[in-house]
Amino acid sequence: MNKEIIPVGHMISVTVLFFVGTSIFMGLPGQSGNSKWIALLFAMVLAVPLLLIYARLHVLFPGKDLFDMLIVVFGSVLGRMISCLYIWYAFHLGALALRVFGEFSRLIALTETPMLVPMLCVGLLCIWVVKAGIEVLGRSAKLLLLFTIAVNLIIFILSTSKLEYHHILPLVDKGWYSVFSDTLGTSSVIFAEGIIILGAFSTISNKATGKKILFGGVLISGMIILSATLRNLLMLGPEVVSSLNFPSYVSASRINVGDFLSRIEASTAVVFVITTFIKASLCLYVASSGLAKVFKLKSYRSVVLQLGLLMIYFADFVYKDMMEMQYFYYNIYKFYAFPFQVIIPLALWICAEIMVSRSKSKQIAS
Repeated sequence: MNKEIIPVGHMISVTVLFFVGTSIFMGLPGQSGNSKWIALLFAMVLAVPLLLIYARLHVLFPGKDLFDMLIVVFGSVLGRMISCLYIWYAFHLGALALRVFGEFSRLIALTETPMLVPMLCVGLLCIWVVKAGIEVLGRSAKLLLLFTIAVNLIIFILSTSKLEYHHILPLVDKGWYSVFSDTLGTSSVIFAEGIIILGAFSTISNKATGKKILFGGVLISGMIILSATLRNLLMLGPEVVSSLNFPSYVSASRINVGDFLSRIEASTAVVFVITTFIKASLCLYVASSGLAKVFKLKSYRSVVLQLGLLMIYFADFVYKDMMEMQYFYYNIYKFYAFPFQVIIPLALWICAEIMVSRSKSKQIAS
């Protein structure tokens, strides 16, 4: 089987939609009120050191993904054990994305339909595109990203007459502690999840493009999320935003242009489906690829269907309700994800630098 190669532009599109994920619809975590947009900007800056580590790992091991790196650096046994942890993380993250979409369908879009049905529809689509190959996912993402940017731009322009700038004043009204706390949470649930993208880096050939993909993804996705966050705050106010499960949908529903343009919130729902689809698909691809590497399977495609169906089922029962899911997402997730996003990648990078340095020293000595 020929190795899959995805163009850099397509991979940037996948990265942008992956970072946008569910955050554009659920809003940002935390208690900083009208300063959430400031926390988002700080989170983008905070993510830079982590993304530099991820990009450096790609330079040290060109043509290899996260699981290859773990096995090479930590050895066959320990590397495969840690790989199993990342398989779980990717699997859980994909299930969380599906569950958020399921809760939106149950509470707003399809209130009379069992939550499993819309999750199954999106999940089966994810299974199909992953089995078709990551090149198909990349081509889809490039087109879907253009649609996502266009929808957000049009909605922001149409909402300008309803923006009330007093909602973001005074700045930092909840104090800097809440802003910095939200910075950590926002970075964790959005940009630090870039470690999952490292699990697909074996599909890009040029070792110098890892930094371009990651930083391009952060910059574009950050601007998309920032525009949605400011729109929600300026239209609804921080108190209303904090009380809503899906503030982007509610803010878009308040936009009317005369008597001929209304129900614009349907377009934001389509964007939510797109970002959920890309994020869950990438998580499924990475989990399947990791499983194939750990158990030395010929192709990751042989486990995509089984893993995808398990992801859908897990998403259905992992949380009791929306409140429990939000509590995990906003309060627990940043601690749960810290080893996956920071500790293990940092240890991997340090060990990789030592290993490569020793290898170069031996070559010079010989």
